[in-house]
Amino acid sequence: MLKIRIENNLPLISVVLFNHNKSIKTDKVLLDTGSAGTVFSVDLVEQIGIAAEPDDILYIVSGVGGYEYVFMKSLTKLSLGHFEQTNFSIQ
Repeated sequence: MLKIRIENNLPLISVVLFNHNKSIKTDKVLLDTGSAGTVFSVDLVEQIGIAAEPDDILYIVSGVGGYEYVFMKSLTKLSLGHFEQTNFSIQ
């Protein structure tokens, strides 16, 4: 079962990100059903070996808080409770 908790009126979940033989769990992921993509901080994904490379294309994502420059990568797997998705694209 996927546990959703509310903090400051925002729905948050825990996920585990996998990149080959490395993984990291993060407990404060905003559950945004209206988002076109899944965005994680560079500081988080660098811990499992994901980083921007010179040939990566930069994209701009925007929302209520403004805009950010992002790059796209693919996780080996993303896990939410007992739900798992392989080859999951993130920004």
